[in-house]
Amino acid sequence: MSSRPYRSLSTGEKAALFIGNMKRAIPFLATVFGFLLTTIPFFPPLAVIPNFGLLLLFLFALYRPTQLAAWSSVPLGLIADLFLNIPLGANALLMPLFMLAIYYVDTLTRRVHWFADWLMSVPFILGYQFVLWMLCRFGGPDAPLLPFLTQGAATIAAFPLIAFLFVSVQRRFVDRLTK
Repeated sequence: MSSRPYRSLSTGEKAALFIGNMKRAIPFLATVFGFLLTTIPFFPPLAVIPNFGLLLLFLFALYRPTQLAAWSSVPLGLIADLFLNIPLGANALLMPLFMLAIYYVDTLTRRVHWFADWLMSVPFILGYQFVLWMLCRFGGPDAPLLPFLTQGAATIAAFPLIAFLFVSVQRRFVDRLTK
C-alpha cells in the first residue's frame, strides 16, 4: 500500500487498489444477496425458504473469519431487517452476537468433518431464530413461532448444499485471487 495521493498512483496501482477493496466487499455483498434471495416470492403454507443470508454469515464466521468482521454484521442486520420485514434493529443486535458466539465456539472446538459443522449449526440457527422471534414479539404484533422454526429447519436442511457451494467458490476463486 502506497502512502502517496491517489492522483499520483499509476493506472496499475489504481487497479490493484480497486481490486483489493472489492475483495473486501465481496463477502458483505454476497451476504446481502443471500438476504435478498430469502425474499423471493414463494407462497407455501409455511415459511420454508431458508435464510440464506444467515447461513452465509454462519459460513463466513466459521470458515473465513478474517473476510467478514463481526462489526460488519450490524449493517447487514439492518439490511436484513429491511428486506425481511423484521422490527428494525432485531437482526442488527443479534448478528454480531451470533458471529462472536461462533468465533468463540470455533476456538474451543476442533473441527474434523463438515458433518460436525452441520451439527454445530443446529443449536446456533434454531437459537437465533428463537431469539429473533422473541425480539419480534416485543417489536410489534404477536408473531407466531412456527414460521421462525420452520425457516430455521429449512436453513439447517440447506446447510450441506450451501456449504459445499461456499467452499467450492472459496477454493476456486478466492484462494486463487489471494495468491
